[in-house]
Amino acid sequence: MSAAIARTSGLTLSPAAWAVSSQLGQMLPYTDCGRGTTGLVFVAFLATTLAVAGAIISWQGYQSTASRSALFISKVGVLSGLGFAFALSLQGAATLLLNPCLR
Repeated sequence: MSAAIARTSGLTLSPAAWAVSSQLGQMLPYTDCGRGTTGLVFVAFLATTLAVAGAIISWQGYQSTASRSALFISKVGVLSGLGFAFALSLQGAATLLLNPCLR
């Protein structure tokens, strides 16, 4: 994997995981209620894992020999990935607490 892709993975992978999780969070409660499954919980925590993975990859893309702008992008990618991971973990906790049939 190239260093540029590694630096920006927190800026691309984490928001993409959040977007997919948010869209599925609007659609899956109906199927979870009808079937009695917990697919939404799985999706939320899978998206959290992907956001953390994006932050870790950005952290690994941090090279002290890179330019200042590349280091900044890497640091922003780590912070962005961790921020999205926190939001997704809260969304996952909400899916554990709320009954999808009450919607």
